[in-house]
Amino acid sequence: MHKIEMTREQLSDLLKEVTVGVVKEQLDSQVKELGLDNIDQKFAKISAKAEDISGLGGKEKMAKFIKAIYSKDVSALASFKALNEGTGSAGGFLVPEEFTSEVYRVVEDFGLISKMGTKFPMGSDSTNVPTVASSVTGSYPGEATAGTASDPVFAQVALVAKTWVGLTVMSNELLADANVSVVNLLVELFAEAIAGEIDTQGLIGTGAPFTGILGNASATVVTMGAGNTTFASITLADCRDLITQVKPWALQGAGYVMHRTVWAIIQKLRTGGTNSGDFFGASTNPVIVGAPQGFPSATAGFLWGYPVYLSDKMPTTTGVSTKFVIFGNLKHVFIGDRAPLAVAISQEGTVGAVSLFSTNQSAVRVITRHAIAVGLPTAFAVLRTAA
Repeated sequence: MHKIEMTREQLSDLLKEVTVGVVKEQLDSQVKELGLDNIDQKFAKISAKAEDISGLGGKEKMAKFIKAIYSKDVSALASFKALNEGTGSAGGFLVPEEFTSEVYRVVEDFGLISKMGTKFPMGSDSTNVPTVASSVTGSYPGEATAGTASDPVFAQVALVAKTWVGLTVMSNELLADANVSVVNLLVELFAEAIAGEIDTQGLIGTGAPFTGILGNASATVVTMGAGNTTFASITLADCRDLITQVKPWALQGAGYVMHRTVWAIIQKLRTGGTNSGDFFGASTNPVIVGAPQGFPSATAGFLWGYPVYLSDKMPTTTGVSTKFVIFGNLKHVFIGDRAPLAVAISQEGTVGAVSLFSTNQSAVRVITRHAIAVGLPTAFAVLRTAA
């Protein structure tokens, strides 16, 4: 028998090799048992799809994304960034950032509050935004007399996120062949719906789920004269009285918000006195000035020197004790952004009266989470018809 001589270092190296070999053999066996031996190939396929998608423009990428959801192509969906966060009942697949940006760009074209309100990102379902309810005061106490202390009063505006859901039914053929035109259609459909609901809640919300300017009890109310119980009874003096109810520091950026039918009544008002021919647009009329019509974010005209904005969400049904005109700066309406858009597509069930299966159609559902609150109600004055 030959004696094998080893140094301490050689023996240590041998033991390491034996240990590593045993561990590797065990790992290889477990990998095969779990069916993970081709995991590299699977990731390679997904990476290839991700690289292919990264070269597309925003709308082409969204078209590919819609097709992937419609056809339930899991590997294609996995190639979109961050899509594995929210699936199924949690709200569908988070859409590519380019599509979200496009939707909200169009939202601002359709909506007043979305365009002019103040936005806050939300890291949780509820956020408190501090505002100054009143500032400090000063005095002239005189010689050897102590001054009177005063402190600013801070308030908290609570933003509590709620889930908004939009549904539309589209043909399976259209979704299967989704292209840029289909994406443009979806952008407009959902952008208009989101903007409209944010305007509804921010302007006239009654607390279900958000309280808007007309529904806020702290906004100053100007009541029209006795007997003036309809929108048609509005006067230029009523519109002027709204301005006096807003403090001077809040007047910068202020404007009127009303329905187009109310603006039409104001446009027809005579400027008073014996000069009964001075209608809207006359050069001698300094009170009402015309401007090109456009989207709600464009001015429809000027009244008492302040811009007039139109919204179809404002009241149109006249009646007693009805608030129907807003004056103030819409930047004091706060919008909390809680979660990005998520999309889901279903080919089963019934939406409204439409049976998706029998009509060969699919329902496209879009979900987003946001919060709306009036940050400073006293910066607004609202006009109300008489009792």
